[in-house]
Amino acid sequence: MLRRLQFKVDKYRKVEFFFFLTYFYLFRILTDFEYNIWERHIFGVDLSAVEYNIAYGTSNLIAFYSFYKILLHLLIKKKVWQFIVFIVGFLICYSLYNKAVNLLYSNLPFLSEGLRNSALKYLRFRSIGYSLAYVLKEFLAVGSLAYFMYSVQQDEQLKALKEQQLVSELTHLKAQLQPHFFFNTLNNIYSLALQRSVATAPLVAKLAEMMRYILYKSDENLVPLKDEIAFIQNYVEVENIRYRTAINIKFDVQGIDDKSKISPLLLLPFIENAFKHGIEEEAKEGFVNIIICKTEEELTLEVNNSIAKNKGGAGGIGLVNVKKRLEILYPEKHKLEIQNDGKTHQVSLTLEMR
Repeated sequence: MLRRLQFKVDKYRKVEFFFFLTYFYLFRILTDFEYNIWERHIFGVDLSAVEYNIAYGTSNLIAFYSFYKILLHLLIKKKVWQFIVFIVGFLICYSLYNKAVNLLYSNLPFLSEGLRNSALKYLRFRSIGYSLAYVLKEFLAVGSLAYFMYSVQQDEQLKALKEQQLVSELTHLKAQLQPHFFFNTLNNIYSLALQRSVATAPLVAKLAEMMRYILYKSDENLVPLKDEIAFIQNYVEVENIRYRTAINIKFDVQGIDDKSKISPLLLLPFIENAFKHGIEEEAKEGFVNIIICKTEEELTLEVNNSIAKNKGGAGGIGLVNVKKRLEILYPEKHKLEIQNDGKTHQVSLTLEMR
């Protein structure tokens, strides 16, 4: 986060640096060069004009860079009255500033005599010392930059707030998911322990592997898809240990590569839901069929399960949470279809892989 913030600060400084150098040096020099060609029919570089533009370009750059920084601050703070007072004050101070600049230039021995004489001539003027039309042009140019920078920074802040809100919400959803998952799995272990089943120890071992994955991977934004599939496979094996041959469980994986990544624990609730709310109370019949297929652009999850006779449907906090996560992580990049005819429950999820 700090690196990204520093990158944005550096980016803004580069834009400011490029604008002020271009506007107060390059444009002035190119304007004089064009004037010499088309009006005075002088071809080549006029060194006296270059010196003049660099000298007065520097003085104006200093004045209007200060104006820009204060203006940007007032825009960010949204201080309207201070902004109006600042404009009037700047016009007064800019007149005094020009007088001081001309006084300085007229006494600098390393400047050419022509530039010193010009500064002395400007110093003797009884006017305010600048053209209002010229200053208005500077106001518009520098003010436009300040407003642009203000808009960009406002957008960046809004984006950062939205990202922070999404991270907080995802953290909350994951915090709900993990206890829910362990609660269900510990229930399975408890049931087997009551039966003094020899499958209790293998189930505990599998649970330990899954706990390790959740502890070290669930806080990451993306994890390798193959690791997520391995985690799901462990979960299915845990259910196989629990149900043995009573339930027909099929798990098929196709096209999984080493490069694809996915948000952790995103697929689990659909599979967990099939066991928890579909066949948990079935003793002699029932099925769960799981197919995960990865193509070049998409990941598809198909889950079909029978519905227990005394179950009215499927639900649970895990399924509610995963729908919210899909909306946050894959907005308009996922398709979820859930069908229930009273006998079978079908889930079809398609993700556009990032």
